[in-house]
Amino acid sequence: MSISKRTFLKLTTASLAVLAGAGTPAFAKEGVIDVFFNSSSNVVEFWAAHVKPGFEAANPGVTLNLVPGGGGASMNALAERAYAALSTGDDPQVDLMEAIGPYHPKGAIEDGLWVDWTAAGIEGFENINPVVMQNEWSLPYRGSQVVMMFNADKVGTAPATFEELVAWIKANPGEFAYARPDVGDSGAVFIERAMQELVDQDPTKFTDTNYTDEYAAPIFAKLWDLLNEIEPYLYKEGEYTAGNTPSIQLLASGAISMTVAWSDMALTAINEGVVPPSTGLAQLQDLPFTGGFSSVLVPTNAGNKDLVMTLSEYLISAEVQNKVVTELGGFPGIMWDAMDPELAAKYSATAPTSIPAFPGGTWEPPLFDGWYRNVAS
Repeated sequence: MSISKRTFLKLTTASLAVLAGAGTPAFAKEGVIDVFFNSSSNVVEFWAAHVKPGFEAANPGVTLNLVPGGGGASMNALAERAYAALSTGDDPQVDLMEAIGPYHPKGAIEDGLWVDWTAAGIEGFENINPVVMQNEWSLPYRGSQVVMMFNADKVGTAPATFEELVAWIKANPGEFAYARPDVGDSGAVFIERAMQELVDQDPTKFTDTNYTDEYAAPIFAKLWDLLNEIEPYLYKEGEYTAGNTPSIQLLASGAISMTVAWSDMALTAINEGVVPPSTGLAQLQDLPFTGGFSSVLVPTNAGNKDLVMTLSEYLISAEVQNKVVTELGGFPGIMWDAMDPELAAKYSATAPTSIPAFPGGTWEPPLFDGWYRNVAS
């Protein structure tokens, strides 16, 4: 589905809910699969234009209810609801969750909240690229990476290192913006990359299981100092955008000349003519911005679990994975030899064999809370 520049610039979560046929979350209804998204507008659009009609046509009587999740905090609340329902036997009113990790809430994995895909026996699982399989509870279906998105007429050559990026921000007051981390994960990646800079660019210092308040405290203290140091040089001396799309909107309007954005969203904006022709993309050459393969989680107590398993098979089919590349500008979750041979020949050599990652579940809640208390305040 193609969108105009005006549509892109006006798109909001509310309008996406209408576009995707999403209303308010409801009790599980027979034949209705409630899908909650942690991703931005372009991903919901992709599901609305390609996944929803294709799956519903192949499964008469089934409806996908696509619900923008409202950001990480709201998605965590949904996971908490599903976890609470696991012990009570109630319907969690959550069938599938997109682009979140399985590590929240604490105890969810141990108590069997999430479907284990390695044991689920779904058709096509053998085609999943093992490089992008982050854990047994997350089914990867698309990949992307945060990049610098900039107006080359104003910026020239983009910074090559994070140190150079900080220097550029200070030398160009008001020309850079990033999103609040809990509502725009490109902003989360920016502050996480800043934190990696403070531990000698060693991503292994952050794992899914090593967060403690004591371990994080001295790292966070240095991070707040760094982010507060650059804040006066940001857009409007420290105004943070309300999400991934608003960051691109600022660039499109000329209000700023550089931001950070997800590669798939950036490519879509460029291809749709949303941003100026002079818009360029670049990646840090010391330690790249993190990224990863977005996955789906399915609660084992989902009210429509059988239908969701069928949807999961469709999501990793060549039919959908080909469109992840051609329509979404993403990397596929399955191996290239299971896809359209023409696409494999064109893109497989340029797709990343790995993408730096950052653990979400245990680190991000205190990181985001600390950012609001020590930086945004």
